[in-house]
Amino acid sequence: MIAALLGAALAFVPVRADTVVDTVFVASNRRRTAQGFTRQATDSVWYGVYITRTVTRDTLVRALSPMRVTRVDSAALDVTTWRTRLAAAALDTSARGAALVYVHGYSSSPGTAVAQGVQVKRRGTHGGPLVVFLWPTHDRFVAPPTPARAYRDDAQAAARSGSAFAGVLRAVDSTAASTVLVAHSMGARLALDAVVGDTAMHARLAARPLRAFGLFSPDVGAGRFRTDFAPRLPEIARRVALYGAATDYLLGASAMVNRERRASGITRRGAALAGIELVDDTRGARAEPMLLTLLGPRHAVRWASAALADFFAIVVSGADASCRVTVGTADAEGEGRWRLRKNAMPGGWLDAGCVARE
Repeated sequence: MIAALLGAALAFVPVRADTVVDTVFVASNRRRTAQGFTRQATDSVWYGVYITRTVTRDTLVRALSPMRVTRVDSAALDVTTWRTRLAAAALDTSARGAALVYVHGYSSSPGTAVAQGVQVKRRGTHGGPLVVFLWPTHDRFVAPPTPARAYRDDAQAAARSGSAFAGVLRAVDSTAASTVLVAHSMGARLALDAVVGDTAMHARLAARPLRAFGLFSPDVGAGRFRTDFAPRLPEIARRVALYGAATDYLLGASAMVNRERRASGITRRGAALAGIELVDDTRGARAEPMLLTLLGPRHAVRWASAALADFFAIVVSGADASCRVTVGTADAEGEGRWRLRKNAMPGGWLDAGCVARE
């Protein structure tokens, strides 16, 4: 009864909301039919744009505000037109104007993946154009006969999608003045395959590095990450940052399925990785609904407000890594390792002197 009365009372509290319309550049190796994207992979890449509307409720802490992203329209484009429109949107050569490329994790429908990318951009207060790569995953976490089936199917799809993503990243890199790459969960597998495993792409990025590469809750084996990927990542990006939480039980389940700890745990244990900033997000502020805040796995990047603020305000902006301690958003936990403080976030993008630019 009390809950019902409280809900009725809150319903009459006026809540301001901001509405923003975005053009999202989409590329996908999913097969597309008249009914939309399927889960089948293709050798060709579909290019197009989504027009999205984001409604953000105005709360006391803007970075923690609920966001609702909906698709207003979409259109297919040939790759030349797609690149021309992306170039027109990427004229700003500043860090904030870099092209942002987002690679989603497993079990993400196209609409969900695009919405995730929009939220990553908005929570990071990034001003550049957004590119979302859609790879062929299940739309839901469960596939008959068991939930593990969806996971294994998506793992196979990720293994087959690295070369397609490398082609998309090459198109973005040749179009935009600079590029920021964000990969989440299982999406980190194909992103790493593209920037390290693809010899031509690795050589290209070694000559013209990404502005920044953010790995959020990567579903990659810790051992393989240390030996195969970590030594080569500083070559392909000016800054590389890895974020993970101790309470991410989805990656805990993945560790049991794969019989190997995940790379996310490197943020808290083991030797530091040269040229890679390891950030423990266990205590970082998040924007989940209250129930998920209490019981959720701290896995979804779209709600990782503090981690995204850290990545964009410090890593992408080019501020020194020590600014985390200077401005009081994190504690240093040894060489190359930081732990985000509870409910602490940068007040804006930082400059070389750790001063907010806005």
